Amino acid sequence: MTPLHEQEIEEAKERIVAARREVSDYAFEVDFMEPDPDGGGMFTVRYEVTVSNSATDKSAGYICGIGLDWVAAFEQDLSDGAFD
Repeated sequence: MTPLHEQEIEEAKERIVAARREVSDYAFEVDFMEPDPDGGGMFTVRYEVTVSNSATDKSAGYICGIGLDWVAAFEQDLSDGAFD
């Protein structure tokens, strides 16, 4: 089974294609965060995905995990020109 973050990155790449951008211009870096020590024994894996556009040197970071839709936020940023 493919990990969630890899599935989300593939979905983000599909959104780049749909926006008529070059997927090869974008890089995705994943950094896993430490679990919340006050989580009461239950924790959800959280991670940050940093997306960078090598053509413009612009990047943005997104906090991710179950219940967080960073791909939609990325798509909105892409549409708003945040990576142009």
